[in-house]
Amino acid sequence: MTQLMMQSLSPLLIVAFGSVLSLLLIAWRRSQKMILTFTLAIFVCALLASISLVINLTDEVQVTPLMKVDNYGNFAFILILVASIAVGFLSSTWLTHSVEVHDEFFILLQLVVLGAGVLVMSDHFASLFLGFELLSIALVGMVGYSRDSQYSVESSFKYLILSASASSFMLLGIAFIYSQSGSLSFAVEAEPVYSLFYSSGILLFLVGVAFKLSLAPFHLWTPDVYQGAPTPVTLLLATVSKIAMFVVLMKFWFSQTSFFTQSFVSNNNVLSTLNLMSVLAILSMIIGNVLALKQQNIKRLLAYSSIAHMGYLLIVLLIISPQSVGLAWQSALFYLAAYVLATVSLFMVLQLTQCNHEDTEQSIGDWQGMFWQNPLLALLIIVAILSLAGIPLTAGFIGKFYLLTVAVQAQQWWLIAALIVGSGIGLFYYLRIVFTLFNDVSVEKTSSLQLPVVGAKLAPVMSISAIIFILSGIILGVYPDLLSQVFIGF
Repeated sequence: MTQLMMQSLSPLLIVAFGSVLSLLLIAWRRSQKMILTFTLAIFVCALLASISLVINLTDEVQVTPLMKVDNYGNFAFILILVASIAVGFLSSTWLTHSVEVHDEFFILLQLVVLGAGVLVMSDHFASLFLGFELLSIALVGMVGYSRDSQYSVESSFKYLILSASASSFMLLGIAFIYSQSGSLSFAVEAEPVYSLFYSSGILLFLVGVAFKLSLAPFHLWTPDVYQGAPTPVTLLLATVSKIAMFVVLMKFWFSQTSFFTQSFVSNNNVLSTLNLMSVLAILSMIIGNVLALKQQNIKRLLAYSSIAHMGYLLIVLLIISPQSVGLAWQSALFYLAAYVLATVSLFMVLQLTQCNHEDTEQSIGDWQGMFWQNPLLALLIIVAILSLAGIPLTAGFIGKFYLLTVAVQAQQWWLIAALIVGSGIGLFYYLRIVFTLFNDVSVEKTSSLQLPVVGAKLAPVMSISAIIFILSGIILGVYPDLLSQVFIGF
């Protein structure tokens, strides 16, 4: 392995080596504060290495047939690390209420990040499956980690069944693809392209990915698992897992040039791959937003919202020429960056305004009048909500503008209509949260969450983090080229 290859893999190597050192550290001394500090240090070092690679790496580097390091994967790994650092901080506030030492939680967190990193760097079905299993198995343990919670066992069992189902579909699909292509590399075409086994393999593989991305109609597990998992773990599911799976899907999709012409044949009816993904996208946009309308539980609302956002993102796959691949990558990564900023902001407030036990069901009404009690947290929620809704002067608006540009170039008019309708429906439940923040608590009931952070000063770290997220969401909405030129516009 050359020095360039080692340098290209340095972020992953840092996380992998840090996981081994963490085990040795635990064997030497069990201390929750120490393992938390060490975990965050690992993520920060990996983040700095990834940023350095994005700035300095000019060409993609093929590290064995299994891994291909490029700036798209590096930027996705930066988003994964940012979300994981936030999960680490929020986990520390949640785990302080327990008398146990939770070293294993942070080991699982490191394994999730390592699995996600392997996924975004994958160029081979073998590495894809290894990263997928590492990510999924660690997440199963984290989802059911709060064993005293009312829904812990149920949500963990559902997620376990989901992961097993997704793995089964994916493995069978990979086997069918291999039977026709003779290779597990993404870039190898099948011989012949239109064979039934190859088409079936692609379909089964996409079903497995759709389970993990919560695409309709494979979304039924999402609200229950989001609600039952601890809040920091729900954030991990909503960001790290989704980023890793969507980026590896894009790598696979754009390596298959036959996707621009290939068709599935069934009962003499020809259904192109693009039309198949269009159906999944439209269903996800509409079903996700419609089911979120009546939700009062914040976690369940964000679960249905994430279904819709994954549907929006599928638009970037539906291009009609290889020349549009660059724009598709830029659009997807910018949208993912805006989505991560908004989601981390909301879950940070959700964790800070949560009672000392995980059984607390936080509803929208619990945030009533927060603007008058804690303006900084309320402003953070407002910016995040407006970004998710796609309101101008926020990062989410620019992200949706990019998606519309891709859809117009590909002449996907049905998708444009679904995006507009879905966004319109989303405005109802998004703005309902904003209006709740301004409700006069002197007239209505006082917020049921009598917590130290509501109506009181936040810890300095949390205050600084809130200000950074607020400014980032607005700056990227006003000056999107800052992110596009420095990181995405390679």
